[in-house]
Formats: sequence, structure tokens, C-alpha cells
Amino acid sequence: MLTVASRWRQHCELSGMARPLRIHIPHAFYHVMSRGNAKQTIFVGEADYERFLELLDATSSRFGVLCRSYCLMPNHFHLLLQPDTCPVSRMMQQLNSAYSQSFNRRHERVGHVLQGRFKALLVDRDEYFLQLLRYIVLNPVEAGLVDDPGAWPWSSYRATGGLSKAPSFLALDDVWRMFATSECEAQRRFVAFVDAGRGQAAPSETVVFGSDEFRADVAIALEPHRTVRDFSRRERYAVRPSLECMLAGCHDSASRCRLVADAFWRYGYTLREIGALLGCHESTVWKQIRRAESATTLDQVTIESE
Repeated sequence: MLTVASRWRQHCELSGMARPLRIHIPHAFYHVMSRGNAKQTIFVGEADYERFLELLDATSSRFGVLCRSYCLMPNHFHLLLQPDTCPVSRMMQQLNSAYSQSFNRRHERVGHVLQGRFKALLVDRDEYFLQLLRYIVLNPVEAGLVDDPGAWPWSSYRATGGLSKAPSFLALDDVWRMFATSECEAQRRFVAFVDAGRGQAAPSETVVFGSDEFRADVAIALEPHRTVRDFSRRERYAVRPSLECMLAGCHDSASRCRLVADAFWRYGYTLREIGALLGCHESTVWKQIRRAESATTLDQVTIESE
């Protein structure tokens, strides 16, 4: 089986897109969320919910993305997606754009419907996947819209629990297999699993949600692209060593300057963060970075002249 790092290397594309690129790892799970601009309502009535699901069906099919779970709320939505070779971002750009246009036409309005870019959380398998699966369908209950997740018609809960027919875009076979080999037993266990998770907090992570091993694998995948500005800054620096660990190896002034420069340029730590740890002013940190750059340039000149 390919690791996260090897799948990244095979499918990572550097294109001339206007917006920064997002992490794309084929067959990984992504928890995607978009919210209404200024937290405004994005689903006014049944027609809006139904139109969004129609577009979700069309775009997931077009881009070869499997939808494992979903929940549409009045002012935001959650999707648990699994892409193939096409990045989730391509599907979401089309889905959000098409829905925004449809919403504005239907309600005779103009302007932004959704707030900025969608958020995407890269999710580990097994227990982390299950936590997101439960969190997503419990959103209406936690928001006080219904007392039971089965009473909310705009989520995948009823289909996953065997209470209604699944829409064509909802891929449930692998979800059910995580609970039991028998479909009926899997549905029963899913309902019990969700019921036992009431009050579950949302994941605090913003880019990667998983085990230390999973995060380490993602870190390896990210390493060659830390300084590539075509990628989203937040995602480039999603998994990085702590400043304390990075600067623990400072044995002399020269090594400290090199490590400080690496923390600043490669791992995105700010002058203020580095200065706070070292107990010095930001200007001092910048001088150390420039000193490291000068030393590197001198080394290069020396090597070339030999």
C-alpha cells in the first residue's frame, strides 16, 4: 500500500492557479466545511437543500469523489469526502460556485453566499474517521434543531442507519464494513455508536486529524514543499516540529543561526515566536537569520572555487 508521502509525490501538481494549492492525497479522507458569508443563512427552504444535493451528486460524480457522509445546516454544511486522482478543491470550487449562483438567482440577490474558501481537514482512518462520521451527523442535535439525528432530513444519518434509501452519491459500503460484515447489523451499530457520542466536541485541529504516525507520514509528504509558495501557508506548516525541539540543538552561535533561519524560512515560525523562545528582540532574530544566510553564501562560494 502506498504511504501518504508516496501518494503525494505521485499526484502533487504545481499549476498556475490564482489561489494557493491545497493538500491532495488520493483516497485519503477529507472533512470539508463551508459557512455562509458573515454566518448568513445559505439554505432558506427545502428547495435550497434539494438543489445543493443535486449539485453534490453531479460534481462528486464528475470529479470521481466519494461522499461518505454529509450534513447540511441552515448556515453551513459538512461533507466527508474521499477523492481519487482529482483534488477535492476542484470539486468544491465547482460545487460552491454553482450553488452560490443558484441561491442568488432563486432569492434575487447578489454578492457572496459562502465565506471565503472551504475548510478541509485531512482525516486518518479508523477511529478518527469514525469520530468525524459521528460528529457530522450530530450537528443538528448539538445545534438544538432536533432532539434526534434521525429527525433531520438533510444529513446522511438516516441512510447510513438504514432508515431511508441512500442517495446515489453517498458511498456507504466501506462505512458499514467498519461496523459489521452484515449490512443490517452495521446499520444497527452505527445508530448506537452515534447515540453514544452526544456532546462530542468538534476536532480542534485545522488541517490534519489523526494519530502521531499519520501526522508523521503527512509531515514527510509536506517536507519537499515547505517553501513552495504555490501551496497554502496554513497547510505547508500544518505538521512541523516545535520550536523547542528545533532549537534544542543550539551548541554554538553558528548552529543557532542556522536553526533559527530554518525555523523562519522552512517552517514558518515568526520573528516574534522565535524571539519569545530565545528571550531576545525580533531585530536580533533577523540578524541571526541574515548571518546564517551570509555563512551559507560564503560556503557555496568556497566550494565553487575549489
